[in-house]
Amino acid sequence: MLFRRKKYSLIQYQNAAKSLIDRLELETDIVAMKFIKDDSEIPDQFIRPLKDLNQKMTICMAMAEARREGKSISITTEDTPCVPGAVFHGWTKGVSMFALLKSQEENEWVKNKWSMNRGMLKRYKLGGLAAHYPFNKFLGHKGVLVAPLSRTPFIPDTVLIYGYPEQIMHVSHSLSFEGKYVPRAVLAGHGESCYAGALIPLKSGMPNFVLLGMGDRAIQCVEKYEVAMGMPAALTFIRIKIFLSPEVRIT
Repeated sequence: MLFRRKKYSLIQYQNAAKSLIDRLELETDIVAMKFIKDDSEIPDQFIRPLKDLNQKMTICMAMAEARREGKSISITTEDTPCVPGAVFHGWTKGVSMFALLKSQEENEWVKNKWSMNRGMLKRYKLGGLAAHYPFNKFLGHKGVLVAPLSRTPFIPDTVLIYGYPEQIMHVSHSLSFEGKYVPRAVLAGHGESCYAGALIPLKSGMPNFVLLGMGDRAIQCVEKYEVAMGMPAALTFIRIKIFLSPEVRIT
């Protein structure tokens, strides 16, 4: 991590979200995410899609439900129909690198297996080795909790803020203001919100600009005009500090 993470309370995170939503005039809540290593970490009040709804749900669908409808949802391997998403988060067993590359080629997500391999190697440099398959298996994650930050019942690992490009520009400015947390962009056109916006910021310790990928857009989890910024949760308070500073004017 590139900063020393200060401990903040639930109330502080909730109040920070409310302040940012008001300051930026956001249309939806900020998404809070926590990675879990065991089902016992799932709170009783959380929706478990397969068990409670008898249907599967992708991570990006859960994120949309959280920020738009205020729902708290847990997603594990059994809940998601998105195999690439589960693999990229290191949740699955018995999936070889070759099988992953082959599936991406056959589904025309990449030109060929070698193209995907080259892209992954370049993203290693930006996102941190531990966030990438197959090294992410060593993180021990088995799922993720998703909730609206203004009402989060857990201390988040990462947060994502969605908005118009102008709104996210102000977020980028606040993060870059002191030259410490300049956002990067690990873009692929898929796996953008759940992976590039959540897991990569957790492991790299840096904010990541998210264009939002084909998965988000194909199942209408986002509006056409929306982009996002994912970041380690503690950086929420960097934004608050800068936004409230008399040196910075947001119009």
